[in-house]
This record gives sequence, structure tokens and C-alpha cells, in this order.
Amino acid sequence: MNPDAPAQPLHVLLAPLLALAACLLALRFLPGGEGLVDAGQGAALLLRLAGSLTWLAGAWLLIRVLEALFWQRLLPLRGGVRIPRLLRQLVAVLLFLLTIGVLLTQVWGLSVLPMLATTGAVGIIAGLALRNLLADFFSGIALNVEHPFRLDDFVLLHVRGKREPVAGFVREINWRSTTVLTPEDNLISVPNSAVARATVENLSFPSPVYELELEVVLDWALDTARLEPVLSAAMLEAWTLGATSGDKPPKFRIRRLDGAGVAYKIAYLIDPRRKPKGPARHALLSCLHRHLRYAGLRPVMSEMAASGLPPRPQRFLDAESSADRRIVIDHIGLLSALTAGERGRLAGRVRVCRVPAGAAVVRQGEAGHSMYLVAAGVLDVRVRAEGAAEAARSAVLSPGDFFGEMSLLTGSPRTATVTALCPALLFEVPCELMADLLDARPALAESLSQVVAEHLRHDAAVRAPEAAAPLPEPSFAQALAARIRNFFATRPAD
Repeated sequence: MNPDAPAQPLHVLLAPLLALAACLLALRFLPGGEGLVDAGQGAALLLRLAGSLTWLAGAWLLIRVLEALFWQRLLPLRGGVRIPRLLRQLVAVLLFLLTIGVLLTQVWGLSVLPMLATTGAVGIIAGLALRNLLADFFSGIALNVEHPFRLDDFVLLHVRGKREPVAGFVREINWRSTTVLTPEDNLISVPNSAVARATVENLSFPSPVYELELEVVLDWALDTARLEPVLSAAMLEAWTLGATSGDKPPKFRIRRLDGAGVAYKIAYLIDPRRKPKGPARHALLSCLHRHLRYAGLRPVMSEMAASGLPPRPQRFLDAESSADRRIVIDHIGLLSALTAGERGRLAGRVRVCRVPAGAAVVRQGEAGHSMYLVAAGVLDVRVRAEGAAEAARSAVLSPGDFFGEMSLLTGSPRTATVTALCPALLFEVPCELMADLLDARPALAESLSQVVAEHLRHDAAVRAPEAAAPLPEPSFAQALAARIRNFFATRPAD
């Protein structure tokens, strides 16, 4: 049975009910149905067979009732737990064995004890031949009794002979093995005997949230007062995107000072039910890399420090320098349609905006004739749908992102409210600056429309599972280019 499958419907009880009813009717209407005294030898045999079938049908009905009502409905709903398949099957086997013992004594008049003694020697021989299978079986029973983990717990199984632990969610404990679903959506079956000998690390108990650490070494010469906002913004983005758990972003502090540089320890919480260890670490490091790169920084190479070679000089990018602004602008995807000379002119004329935490940069529905490039910080994008009580988050922006391009290129109202979650540094591209670029190169409208259309297609594809937003048609870029040309042609001169 699939552990994630829904509970069995109640009509599975119909077959054992019909079987039991048929056996009872056979007992009632067979010759000598009131007893075996007046029945002949053939009728007595039929009655015993019908009685045996009646007992077996009753046991079958009882097992079905336990499975459909008790195991799959009452316990999960009232107790909030799922019973492993092994325990359910063990109860079923015990009920069948008990039923067979009762029908042998009550229906056939046989004594069970001599039969058990006769089969003892055979059981010893079979046990020796099947010792591995029996070890897995009894280890599975021990796991169900001791409960080192439950179904759906996230565990690390440090199995002997394996360098890396088996990590994942416990999906089932059956007769021979324990099935684990890894973060990569692979099912691994570990023999129960190996699980019983392994060191079990249950990351879901007593709390599913646990702490991990990572370390980044940065240059000695960097001013910590300027570095801490960069690290704080990276941690805030990772937490906002759900890469880490807890009620606040990850913490960081200086761990040590050595010849390599200043080592910062980053402590973060993860909930493996929401984000497994590997993907959580990847997302956190991606945010850290992005914020450091747009600040002009990189981790110190320990190999270079150990070799005695002088480290490459590092410094923070200066927003007041057009050359440093150009470094950020060269990484903005929307501006890839511009030539190197056009990006240089843009870097010299953008407006530098420093936004405090909590301030709204643009508001939904307002008129807007500029776009913004994110150079530092984290911003929250919220859209209020028609009739909704409050705005819902649609995106989180970080260095390298941009917003307001549709208002800049077409003059349309703002479609979202963008608020700074921490102090942010933005480069504002005003309408008159874009107009000068389009006057110098009219074909730029087609290039920009292609980039914007591809950006909208990507956003629509990401949102498609949650909102049925239609993907822009290939002709959308041509229509957008016409809107851009029309907007700047009819725009009054300054």
C-alpha cells in the first residue's frame, strides 16, 4: 500500500461480508445443519468445510474492518499517527493463526499442541535457512516497539560500511526493509537488520527544526560596519524566500581571526519537512554569493593565504562612482540589449537612491515614468488583486533585479507596491534618459521589447501553478515595441 494513498473505501468490506453470509447460509441449509449427530459422513465433511470457511471469512472481515476503520481512519484522525504496514500485517497474521487454531480445535476436533511439537524441528531447519530474512523481520518488530522514529520523520541512518548516511523521510516499515524518501525524491530500501545496527539520528524529534552552520572567510581590510549590512541583507533574503526556518533571519558573527582573514560563522535553522538540508544550504549560499558579488567582494582563498602570496585587493563598490555603477548595470538582464557605450552613458546619468527599511519605493496604481535597478538590499513586491482584503507577496527582489520597466517604457501605472525590507541602494533610470537612448538608436525599442517579453514569459511560467496567468504570445514583443515607440513619440518634450 502506498503510504501517501488515501484510506481504503468502505466498500472493501463487501467481499468478506458476502463470503461470511454465504458460509452461514451453507451451514444453515446443508443436511444435518443443526448438528453432526444425524448427518452422514459426507454431510459431516461438508459441514466441517463450511464451518472452516465461516471462521476464515469472519477473520477476513475482522481484518478488513481493522484496516478500513481503525488503522486508516480512527487512529490518523484521532491520534494523528500512521501505523506502519509491518505492524498492521503482523496483527493480521496473528488473527489468522488464532482463527486457524480455533477452527482446528472447535470444528475438526484436533489438538494443536502435538502439531506444534511436530513442526518444531522443521521450524529450526527453516530458521537456519532463512536467518537473514528472520533477522530483518524481528528487527522490524523491534523498530516498531522501540520507536526510534515514526513514519514521516526525517532521519539520518549511519549504516555501517557506508561513508555517507542515508538521509530522508521514513515512508514505510515493512517485513524486510525500511523505505526512506531522499530529498532528491529517490526511494531507498534499507534492510531492517541494517537499520537496527545503524546509528539513527532523528532530526524530527523532539523538534523538526535544527541548527546548521557554515563559514565564510573575508578580507582583513574590509570595514565590518559596511560589511554587516551586506551579510544581513543576504540572510534576510534567504529567510524571506523560505530557505531557512525560524521566526527571524539567520545570525552571523565573527568566529576567528587568522592569516587567511576574518572568518564569519553563519548559524541558520532548517525544517527538513519544508526544505531539506542540501537545497537549504544551496539557497543560502546563492543569496550570500549574490550580495557579496554586487558589493564587489569575494571570499578569501585559503590556498592563496597559505602560499604566502599577497591577496588580491578588495573594496566595496562606490555608488557615487560611475565606473562602479557600470559594474552593476552590466549584470542587469534587461539592459543586455544596450551596447557597451549606451550602458556607459546610462551609468553616468542614473540617479542614486538610498531607501531606508520599511519605505515604499513605488505603490500600486500610481503613475510612474522610471524604473529602478537594485544594487543592494532586499525589497518586497506585493500585488493586491481586485476584491482582495490585502496585498499578497508576488516576488522578493535582491541585487541584480529590476522593477518598474513597464512604467518606464509604456507609461502604464505601477502594477505592484515595492517596499524595502532593509536599507536598499537603487539606481533610478528616468524617462528622459531612456528617451535620449531611443532617439539615438530607434531600433533599441525592438531589442528592449524582446527582453521584456522574455522576462514576462519567465515570470508567468513561474506563477502558472498558482495562478492561471496566460503566457505572453510571441507577437507580444512586437506589440510592446509599438507601445514603446508610440509612448516616447507622443511624450511631451521637457
